Amino acid sequence: MTDDPSRRPDRKPALHSVPAILTGAAALIASLTAVYVNVRGDRNPPAAVAQTQPVAAAKPARAIEDTPAPAKPIDKFTLRVDRIAVDHDGSPGTTDWRFVVEADDAPLFAFSQPGLDDTGGMNVARPKQADGTLRLEGRPGARIVIKGWRGRMIFGGGGAPDVSGEGRVSASGAIGPIRVDAPHANPNALPQAGAFVFFLSADPAE
Repeated sequence: MTDDPSRRPDRKPALHSVPAILTGAAALIASLTAVYVNVRGDRNPPAAVAQTQPVAAAKPARAIEDTPAPAKPIDKFTLRVDRIAVDHDGSPGTTDWRFVVEADDAPLFAFSQPGLDDTGGMNVARPKQADGTLRLEGRPGARIVIKGWRGRMIFGGGGAPDVSGEGRVSASGAIGPIRVDAPHANPNALPQAGAFVFFLSADPAE
């Protein structure tokens, strides 16, 4: 059968479709580029604002405080006999005693203590008025001596004490118990001639 050219359908040449294809491809590329840019965020970011922390002003060097003056040493105390423990009162019954307290060989005060008793439960006496003012006058303490006479009206009685003992008070007022007994006054005397333990305190005085 002979091909009749008059019966062939009209066909456009292939070259007529090329511009349309290129135009579509260009549009697709432009669209993809816009998407990529948006995803990356390649837009000019806003300029970063520098954040600065305020720096505290340096505190001025603290003025050197004046060194406190050292505490003035206590030079005046009230020395007091707080109590007397009686080991032996010096007689079969109760015994009256008189005592003198000295500081560095100078009489400080004297007192009488009637009815001292070495019976258990009765052998502690608390003198009511047995104190005096001790002035150290710069000395690093003082030697304390206690002397006692049994049943005499006059302190000292014109003779040696029946009992004696000594201790020391420090510059801070510390003082320990002082044993006062006959052997200290007379090595040949018996303990029963009198034996006591004195407990004293030294408080700062105005």
